[in-house]
Amino acid sequence: MQIFFCRLGLVKFVFASLIFFGNIYSNSDPKLLAKLQPYVVSIKSRSIVAAYGDVSPSAGTGFIVDLENGYIFSNAHVAASHKVIAQYFATLSTGKEISLKLIYSDPAADIAIFQGDLKAVVDVKHDLKFSRAPVKVGTNVLIIGKNENRHFSTQTGVVANPNEIEGAMPQHAMRISLNMQGGGSGSMVYDITMGKVIGIIFASNMATSAFAIPIAYGLDILDALKKGIEPKRFATGAILGYCSIDDLVKYYGFSEDAARDYVKKYPQSFHRALKVITILPDSPAEGVLEVGDCVLEINGQELGPDLYKFDKIINELGLENKKVELKVIRYGKELKLEISLYNMNDRQVKRMIVFGGATFFEADDVMIRRSGLGGKHRVLITNARLGSGFIEKLPMFPGSNHALVCVEKLGNYDIFTLDDVAQAIPELIKTGHFTIAFRNYGIKIGYDEKIIFNQGRLLEEITIFEQDGCAEEFLFDKQTHQWGVTHLGLQVSSQ
Repeated sequence: MQIFFCRLGLVKFVFASLIFFGNIYSNSDPKLLAKLQPYVVSIKSRSIVAAYGDVSPSAGTGFIVDLENGYIFSNAHVAASHKVIAQYFATLSTGKEISLKLIYSDPAADIAIFQGDLKAVVDVKHDLKFSRAPVKVGTNVLIIGKNENRHFSTQTGVVANPNEIEGAMPQHAMRISLNMQGGGSGSMVYDITMGKVIGIIFASNMATSAFAIPIAYGLDILDALKKGIEPKRFATGAILGYCSIDDLVKYYGFSEDAARDYVKKYPQSFHRALKVITILPDSPAEGVLEVGDCVLEINGQELGPDLYKFDKIINELGLENKKVELKVIRYGKELKLEISLYNMNDRQVKRMIVFGGATFFEADDVMIRRSGLGGKHRVLITNARLGSGFIEKLPMFPGSNHALVCVEKLGNYDIFTLDDVAQAIPELIKTGHFTIAFRNYGIKIGYDEKIIFNQGRLLEEITIFEQDGCAEEFLFDKQTHQWGVTHLGLQVSSQ
């Protein structure tokens, strides 16, 4: 499945399948390729239910990072933790297939860690070497993966910019210029000169560039797992991006002296600094930070263009239950602001209810960012089965079974959480007829093909039938790392 997202006018692909390379030639040392090949695996899965996105088979690349514990790095969008996936499989370099468990999927950085029995891996004697050091422009890299779920693919490239911000929940990234089309979700980025892995591919523009997340994000998670600590991702609720220094001076009151000092101190910043581009509703940052704030320091440490450093310090403070102090420039004024933190993992989709052909779930940060959803009502529907009563009445995106609606009432039941949905279902099943009150955070095509962006409360009538099946609750078990399913209420009687 290919998921598209647009940013700054550039269309990129984020893949739950692999990015197409074509026939790639690499001039790298054959001995180096033979050494690295056994670390590479292909990962495939089949989703059963999805909070958002399509229900379909998917595939991706990963690579072994800890032979003893069986840990494998890949991308969060390959793991697709917002979908009910019964089992993941990995194909090793030898062709042998093993089962995997999803151990952790990060809610912000596009990285996931799987675990499997790697006893069948006979050609790997030592773990890979990694580098957390800042990456420099012009670094020669080798990208190694299993593209199109084929046996082995390689490609050489050059780091064009080590400081980019990309992703569904923007993360620090490096942009790599490739000598041919492609990239590969979950592929390792190997620094040829240092002999160390420096990143993980997660996206491409399908032409001249691929984007990789710094390996340091993954190593932080791996360190926690090895210590027996559950990884966590803390945040303020502010989404940061880059703004040119020239624009900061022109529009935001940044002094020219400060601009010159910044550019001199951070030559690889490409004349850009970190700026708040949006703030999630009801987050700790709301009412403290403002869109347009230029973030210069965190707890007394200068940031420059380094979003990873910002994320790492935020996480360390969150684990210690401390607040963060940010130094920002707001229209020429220097401010020091104290902000509380929250754990993004608490909002990840770990529970879904399927009822009448629609999938109900509580909004995670990805969907909050997409919709701007705030307030007490948190239950969304984005998927409805073709032929169901919901799909004929909800404002679906044109030509799809996808929507983006926030449910506020089912019949006479106020809906704030999934508990409310579960409580309402037995009564709704008895009648088979009920109303749904909701707000549409997507689009609706109205009269004469006019697009309607109305977020006022709407009301529709829903009918469900015996053929719609039982209501089911899916719950992710953190101990077994598996999804479980239970039935809610009775099956709909024949009408």
